Amino acid sequence: MIINIQNIGWKSKITQKRATFSISINKAVAIGCSLAKGQILYSYLAEDQNKRPIMITYLDGKQGGDLNKFRINEAKPVKM
Repeated sequence: MIINIQNIGWKSKITQKRATFSISINKAVAIGCSLAKGQILYSYLAEDQNKRPIMITYLDGKQGGDLNKFRINEAKPVKM
């Protein structure tokens, strides 16, 4: 699986309500991907080549494929 990094990035602040932690998605991304409140997204925990933890989230509501075959194609760095 090949991942193409897009030229959009954002900072997220972790919030907590009782026992649930949440992160935000940029409004432009949510609108551009037609995301709706209450929609289920599938996320997977991974690590990059430097052993840093990353989260991969599919924004189309479908479960991921073979996650062991990821290859990353990086775009220009995104300023945040």
